[in-house]
Amino acid sequence: MKRTPEQLAILYAKFDDDMKSKSKLMRIALALDQLGNVVFMNGSMDETISSHIHRKQMAGTSSPILDRICCILSKLEYNHCYKSRGE
Repeated sequence: MKRTPEQLAILYAKFDDDMKSKSKLMRIALALDQLGNVVFMNGSMDETISSHIHRKQMAGTSSPILDRICCILSKLEYNHCYKSRGE
């Protein structure tokens, strides 16, 4: 897929923003989360486990185990799976 110069500028700005707004430890945690999504959930390499669960819930294909995981995560951060969509 060939990107236009405008699309590349937006993508590079997002990368720069991520570098400024997230610590190295948070970026490592996010990478491990994305790795877990691939290894354990056969998901996309660009999506976190929480985002994957939220997407399945919206599609009506979530399992009770995934719903429970989302519930536990929501105790750590209110509405975590919803907030993580797109990560």
